[in-house]
Amino acid sequence: MKKLSILHNLIGTEFVQENETCILIEVIDEEPGLVFQCKSSKTIQCNQHGNAHRKSLATYTIHCLNEFKTDLHPILKKLIPEAQHQQLLNTLLN
Repeated sequence: MKKLSILHNLIGTEFVQENETCILIEVIDEEPGLVFQCKSSKTIQCNQHGNAHRKSLATYTIHCLNEFKTDLHPILKKLIPEAQHQQLLNTLLN
């Protein structure tokens, strides 16, 4: 989606969140949301039946807007320049 190209350009960006190094690995256009993976310790990943399957890096998905849908998510604010905050917020709200 062209209007979210600012987010797609961030894929591969590393940042520190709660003393863990994370990397943005995907942008979900429909929600919109961000998927990031923490590069620290691996956790046990279960299969569809709940059985321990393998160890993998922890992966998280967040919405681009805060919980009240009035501003950008704090993590997203850390990833983009402050000058682009308002432009992206207007794009996401429309």
